[in-house]
Amino acid sequence: MSVKKNKKTSGVILITKNNLPLSCPRDNYLKLSHPKIFLPIEKEDTKTIQCPYCSTMYELSSDDDF
Repeated sequence: MSVKKNKKTSGVILITKNNLPLSCPRDNYLKLSHPKIFLPIEKEDTKTIQCPYCSTMYELSSDDDF
């Protein structure tokens, strides 16, 4: 999974539709002390979602239409 961070979205992990289905913890991330869960970001009106276990914020790139 490729992820991007920039100054505009500090602390938010930008993902693309190629990264779906979105799961946390991510593959290239240190294994956190929570189970792997799938986050339905594509169903969210704001195209953002927060992991209920580790509070990681994800944002679906605005270039990706559904």
